[in-house]
Amino acid sequence: MLRAIVRVSLAHPRIITALSVLVAVLGASALLNARLDVFPDFAPPHVLVQAEAPGLDATQVEALVTRPLEGLLAGTENVESVRSTSSQGLSAIQVVFGRSGDPYRQRQVVTERLAESAGLLPAGAGPPLLSPLSSSMEYLVHFGYTSERLSPIELRDLVRWMIKPQILAVPGVAQAQIFGGAARERQVLVDPYKLLGAGLTLEDLYGAARRGTELIGGGYIETPTQRIVLQAQAAGATAAALAQAVIAVRNGTALRIGDVATVRDAAEPSFGDAMIGGRPGILVETSTQYGANTLEVTAALERRLNALVPALAQQGVQYHPALLRPASFIETAIAKLRNSLLTGAVLVVLLLLLTLRDWRAALVSFSSIPVALLATVWILAGVGISLNTMTLGGLVVALGVVVDDAVIDVENIMRRRRGAAAGADIRQLILSASLEVRRPVFYATAAVAVAFLPILMLSGLQGSFFRPLSIAFLLAVGLSLLIAMSATPALCAIVMGAHAPSAEAAWLTRLKRRQRRIIEWLHPRPAWVLTTLLVTGAAGVALLPFLGARLLPDFREDYLIAHAALRPGIALAETARVGRRIAERLSAIAGVKSVAEQIGRAENGQDPDAPNKSEFEVQIDPAQGASAAHIEASIRDVFDDFPNQLVEIYSVLAERIGETLSGESASFFVSVFGPDLDRDDAVASDIAAVLEHLPHSGAVRLKVPPRQPELRVELRPGELALYGLQAAEVLQTVNAAFHGTVVAELSQADRSVPVAVRIATAEATPQSVGELLLRARDGALVPLSAVANLAMVSARSLIDHEDGLRRQVVVVNPKTSDQAGYAEAARRAIAEHVLLPPDVYLRYGGAAQAQAAAAHELLLHSAAAFVLIVLLLALGFGYARHVLLVLVALPSTLIGGVAAVAVTGGSLSLGAMVGFVALFGMAARNTILLVSHYDHLVTAEGQSWDLPTALRGAEERLTPVLLTALLTGLALLPVAIQMHEPGHEIEGPMAVVILGGLVSSTLVSLLLVPPLAVHWLRHTRRS
Repeated sequence: MLRAIVRVSLAHPRIITALSVLVAVLGASALLNARLDVFPDFAPPHVLVQAEAPGLDATQVEALVTRPLEGLLAGTENVESVRSTSSQGLSAIQVVFGRSGDPYRQRQVVTERLAESAGLLPAGAGPPLLSPLSSSMEYLVHFGYTSERLSPIELRDLVRWMIKPQILAVPGVAQAQIFGGAARERQVLVDPYKLLGAGLTLEDLYGAARRGTELIGGGYIETPTQRIVLQAQAAGATAAALAQAVIAVRNGTALRIGDVATVRDAAEPSFGDAMIGGRPGILVETSTQYGANTLEVTAALERRLNALVPALAQQGVQYHPALLRPASFIETAIAKLRNSLLTGAVLVVLLLLLTLRDWRAALVSFSSIPVALLATVWILAGVGISLNTMTLGGLVVALGVVVDDAVIDVENIMRRRRGAAAGADIRQLILSASLEVRRPVFYATAAVAVAFLPILMLSGLQGSFFRPLSIAFLLAVGLSLLIAMSATPALCAIVMGAHAPSAEAAWLTRLKRRQRRIIEWLHPRPAWVLTTLLVTGAAGVALLPFLGARLLPDFREDYLIAHAALRPGIALAETARVGRRIAERLSAIAGVKSVAEQIGRAENGQDPDAPNKSEFEVQIDPAQGASAAHIEASIRDVFDDFPNQLVEIYSVLAERIGETLSGESASFFVSVFGPDLDRDDAVASDIAAVLEHLPHSGAVRLKVPPRQPELRVELRPGELALYGLQAAEVLQTVNAAFHGTVVAELSQADRSVPVAVRIATAEATPQSVGELLLRARDGALVPLSAVANLAMVSARSLIDHEDGLRRQVVVVNPKTSDQAGYAEAARRAIAEHVLLPPDVYLRYGGAAQAQAAAAHELLLHSAAAFVLIVLLLALGFGYARHVLLVLVALPSTLIGGVAAVAVTGGSLSLGAMVGFVALFGMAARNTILLVSHYDHLVTAEGQSWDLPTALRGAEERLTPVLLTALLTGLALLPVAIQMHEPGHEIEGPMAVVILGGLVSSTLVSLLLVPPLAVHWLRHTRRS
């Protein structure tokens, strides 16, 4: 088959060349229209279910809302995990689906399950709402608005009703959450004395407010010539009109709402707030739809927002763009990878010209790069895989291999041309030279492809990251092999047919002489050569564990997210006051471009945070002079000056990846499961104490915060009966006084305003609760303290569940690059010092667990790939000794990769592990080409197997083997040099490993394998 492909290409060289150009054009068109993203979709599909439960505390929300909803969701098809948080007035449940299913169908199944919740939830609880499906990054753009002219209510109205609809109209925007400002509410503030004096109840007032704002269609009247619609208007469309609504008629006199209450528009109770640069404002957080192109959606949204700026400025509103913008990292990362690809291509061209000394040969060799890579992009776009840092990384890694296939062919043709007699048939010479290397190149390339199969087979988060890289690499390498068998011989026939090649480069001749002397010196010392191979291979394996291990490196982004938490129970205003001071300090740091803060949570927001929690989004700009590391250190110093709060600082990507792994942003955590929350806390505290004494622990904290003060109202049934009071009526009065009851929704032309009834109180303090007046059966006024026990208690502010079980979580961010080593030490210390009660068990999670799982998968799949490579070599060579020689040379390549990682100060990240796996295939390629050439010299050219033949084969293979290593190295060099730059954080360590391994594998192939082969292969000569 290989022979037939080469023959056809040489029979129709112009047709094959034209087809190659056509494929390249189609690939270029696909490249211009490709979907760009920072990473593949690494997060499994998930939805957030939220149910509001006003007035209930965390334990009540858990029992009355969370558990019934978890019961409905239990057993849902293809659900991997269910995590929930119960807090004051809110139940938030995250449902994580498996990666294999259709996310839209899975979301529909959850919706159908939740439809049965209507009769399970308590009175007053809102229906469960589902968040839209969003992309892995989730964040799209965060931006803000401030105004000195508009009030917080007016600013919120402007953003909610004028700007948000335009945001959601942009294709690809999934959600827009609003923090800050003040939401408008029509409040009916009841005077309890007037209400009781009029002999009315709260229920009477609720009914009057509903009737006064209810809108009922009037229908239409029909005349002989036209139909006239009756446009009915709600009577209580304004605050003044609602105050005129009749509650009841007593003795012929109408009692109106205004007689017992004040009606006004004011701010509804807030669950959150926002600060822009330390000033009160509104922060808008948008998220991307599942599968949308982040760059395109960002650009479209920013165009829409920029178009609104002039009109907003006329109203005194300032627009604060890009407070958090993941697209900036995508643009930077893609640009740097593109530059690395182009730089590598230029270096490859220079090396080809320097080595081949013939622009025609360099052109033929280089032409395989654009054709193969553009064809790969065309196929990737066709199957829906985006161009991201991983797919581009796969193309960068493939760059050297892609050009190698063509270079080996071209170099062999040039070598044959130099030794050909005058008048020789050039086309027949090209055919025989191409066929000579086709079989070894095919098996060598197949070995490289098989070595990448373990990467393709990775599962989970690591598979989501590296599978596109391996797909891009395998496609590019496979296409390059096809191009080398078809387009390369055809182009050689066109541009090199009548051209005599130049002499070999002098520096290559000198290298061959030195190679000959070294091989001749090593020939009588085979035991020393074999020992060197075995010792270096064993040393590489032995040194690997000392490099330290972590899942992913630190990402170099221009945005940092700082999660800050004061003690539970802190008021929203106090959190804002502290946040304002922090923002002022952060803004003064040279290199900090903007600071935004979200406090608490948004209405139906993704994060169910309490008022004591805030999130700072800090944009840094290293271009202002200070380095990113120095700016980040300064930011941490600011938060260290506020010791009364817990702070964790992450990059955006680190936070999202951590939450994808296990729902936590921290790199290591221990989940404590048990039915008794107090016992869980005790065990978690013991674990935290143990971890604090471990080296490199950094900050250790409990995720579920300590208790917060609550005022418990416990009704006394005897006193209730004495005064003729119903428990439900008393609790309803308490709710109206300190929370308010929304009784209607007033619909206007382009917006709606909730109508809430509240009992007016002079001052809301713990003491005033007991003074709340109730009307007894005989009409007497009774304070709440007369029928209830009021006491300050310590209660839970938050309750966490995972898969329906209560849990406490110990969170750690180790200050070491060896996350796997820290995790192992933590496990041993906990097992040694912490005694678990019978009904409590632990579960470990975080990046270290994922790294260990990835390492185990790679090891298992690499073993299978090793077997496949052995079978492949056996099929290609047919002799066990040939196979063993290739395998003996492989382990010694490790030492170069290990040394490169150690010299650059890196650790064994997932990218580095993938580099080691890929390195074995590339190293096997060099040895396969050399041993195959030995086989050719003996079988095809009739040479006897001895030292001169081994020397000749080594010299003839020096140029292609050296070019293979140099071309791959130069293609990866820009990535390795910029390994700490945005976009290179994952591929950089991989490139470093491959570069180091190529050095050792090339030396082994060219210097150590030939003298060993003379002794080892002497009995395998074929007749």
